[in-house]
Amino acid sequence: MLKQKGILSKNYLLLWSGQLVSQMGNRLYLMALSWYFVSELGDNTALFLVFIFSSLPSLLFGAFVGPFIERWNKKHIMIGCDFICAALVGVLAWLVSINEAHNYIIYAVCFLLNTMNLFFSPSVNSMIPSILDEDSYQQGMSYMKMITFLGQIMGAAVGGLLVGFFGVYLTILINAISFFISGLAEIFITYKPEIVQKTGSYISDLKSGLKYAWSDKTVRSVLTVSIACNLFIPTFMVFLPIVIKTHLGLDARHYGFADAMMPMGAVVMAVFLSKVKFNLQPLQVLATGIGGLAAAFMLTVFLPYYPVIMFSVFCYGCFTNFINIQVITYFLHRVDKDFRGRFFSILESFSFASISISYVLSTILSSQFDTKIAILINAVCLIIITLTALMLQRSVDKVNVKA
Repeated sequence: MLKQKGILSKNYLLLWSGQLVSQMGNRLYLMALSWYFVSELGDNTALFLVFIFSSLPSLLFGAFVGPFIERWNKKHIMIGCDFICAALVGVLAWLVSINEAHNYIIYAVCFLLNTMNLFFSPSVNSMIPSILDEDSYQQGMSYMKMITFLGQIMGAAVGGLLVGFFGVYLTILINAISFFISGLAEIFITYKPEIVQKTGSYISDLKSGLKYAWSDKTVRSVLTVSIACNLFIPTFMVFLPIVIKTHLGLDARHYGFADAMMPMGAVVMAVFLSKVKFNLQPLQVLATGIGGLAAAFMLTVFLPYYPVIMFSVFCYGCFTNFINIQVITYFLHRVDKDFRGRFFSILESFSFASISISYVLSTILSSQFDTKIAILINAVCLIIITLTALMLQRSVDKVNVKA
């Protein structure tokens, strides 16, 4: 096994740098589309459809990806996904330049990009234990999340300016280039695939993965709470351009600066968690993070001023990354290596399936209520989930004491 000790190893740094470039491009791309639908078309429903189509692949076939990932070289999967995404986004940039990028084409590209992400993200998560030792898992995951959001900060910081001065075409083209550079960086990663025991067909592997995930009460509870909170957390950033444009009457530059606060908060939390380890149980971690997110939602509703909204978005980034890093680190330690590919694909599948539902629910809410009321409803639901997580933790603790 070619396992290297720390986060300064060549393999980890190549993966890290590739993610920086790719995430920067992704942020530019999402900002361009969001502002295009809200500002130029004035079509909030079309904006929600972009996010619905983006999360739809997980709902349809995400759970089937795990056995595939375990049977193939994860490095090759990552490289292939990045190059395919570069081609897809490049074609979209060309269509935009000749004014032929109809809404249905944008929806299709979003669908295909996130189909690739179904293969890419679990490959990265399950590959990290092969290039870092166990003591570096949390630090490695923290820095990986940090670079993800650092790229988003860089993308958001210049995204508003690029959209304002150069339009959608250039922003999308930069995203295509970023995917290509990320794929090139991954070619030079030295990685020896882990030998995983095969149980038979893809279907039997999938069933055994589901059975494994459901057999542990704590893992099952963490998965359930995570999926539940994903019904209400993601749409905060979808509501953001609507609040900035419709309620505050501000322009793309203000949206860009506000949008940059989310990854900035995530980076601050990633740096903090790379230095500090908590002794909280996983459900306590979820309760802390979800409660903090509910508070951020409330601030946006009751103090709708631009500086307060920027602070709320910053807190949103902090608490979202707090949950992500702590929970994924827990799973890296808890899940057996023979099930990592299947488990992380199941996690991705269920998470994005719940996100798909959240966009549908938010589309309905935004059509029936004012945006602030829709955000408030999400906040109340998050408070309920926070209390549920604490109750589940007590139940798990009682079982452990009896054992």
